[in-house]
Amino acid sequence: MNGLNMEDYIYPNQEILIPKNNYSYYITKEGDTLDTVSTMFKTNVPNLLDNNKTIYLSEGQILVNKK
Repeated sequence: MNGLNMEDYIYPNQEILIPKNNYSYYITKEGDTLDTVSTMFKTNVPNLLDNNKTIYLSEGQILVNKK
């Protein structure tokens, strides 16, 4: 989720993201669209966008509320 590998170091004052319980993340791949990702997670596009508007994500990442 943070673009880190197991052998990478975490430095003081470095910001890392830790998902909350009942949340998962999905790293988009070439060819993904909002429609295909929303279908995959059984939600709709407005809900998908609403859940991602205030969360810092690396390029290519999307966070989906999984209940």
